[in-house]
Amino acid sequence: MNQNERICHEKTPKGIQTALDDLAVRKPGLSSLVSAFGPVLVAKAELTERLSEDEINKPDIPESDWIRFSKGVHLFAITGLMDFQKEFKQAAHMILPPIAEAFSGIGADIEAIERNIADDSLDADDCVQAFVKNYTRNITAFAARAGTSPDIFRFALAQIAEPFKEIQARAFSPLIEGHQWPHGHCPMCGSFPAVAGLIGEGEARWLQCSVCAHEWRFSRHTCPRCENNEQSSLEYFFDQDSPAKDEERVSVCKLCNTYLLTIALRQPTGPVNMDVAAMGMIGLENQARGKGFSPQAAMLWNLME
Repeated sequence: MNQNERICHEKTPKGIQTALDDLAVRKPGLSSLVSAFGPVLVAKAELTERLSEDEINKPDIPESDWIRFSKGVHLFAITGLMDFQKEFKQAAHMILPPIAEAFSGIGADIEAIERNIADDSLDADDCVQAFVKNYTRNITAFAARAGTSPDIFRFALAQIAEPFKEIQARAFSPLIEGHQWPHGHCPMCGSFPAVAGLIGEGEARWLQCSVCAHEWRFSRHTCPRCENNEQSSLEYFFDQDSPAKDEERVSVCKLCNTYLLTIALRQPTGPVNMDVAAMGMIGLENQARGKGFSPQAAMLWNLME
């Protein structure tokens, strides 16, 4: 297998919408899931498409920081997150309404946050700084101003920030070429994967970050979450009722009691959106949860029981 072979991604809004439509046709039982969360994926893709990775300054990273990186310190912890204050209000306007629709239980809270951002009751720069620097006191105060809880406010900010993390990860990707990363958390933002792809006949495993969508190659025989490589405690199973059971599987680790969705892409294939693919494996997720396992990283559609 070509060592440079990796997942061929579909990240355009139009392509993602087509994948969502195809999923609803292939698995009609998931139509409500597609209708609820599909618009969120499309909105984030639309925002990402408007951003330019060429405008992001690539920092000069000293050797001492590359040593930290090799020991597992993710790149954003070294460089910091890009300033997205200028686009913050537009991002909130694009992303929060479909989030409110998807999460009806907190929809009114999300709508209140969006209104407060739109009318500048919540200052964009203050919100960005509070999120980036994790100022708990400020987040609590801003949440109270919007009439919601700190947890919901933090969740809303995290959803707004995701496209900016993704575009920064794309811009910084060349920086880490040639640097080893044998860890299970993302080399860019430090988050864990929610889905993996097995590529080619040798089934090399590529993990996709659940937050910034960066992908990195990782051992097939090691749990990304706890880096356990004791084979007796690592298993996988298929959805026996799925026509794609040979392509879709869930890997579980009995040491940390987590699971990772996995899709096999053995043959050359067209672009695939891994988030949509993961959404289509909700049946496997339910099986894994029924066996007592938790996701290595949450996706929007498995946040609520």
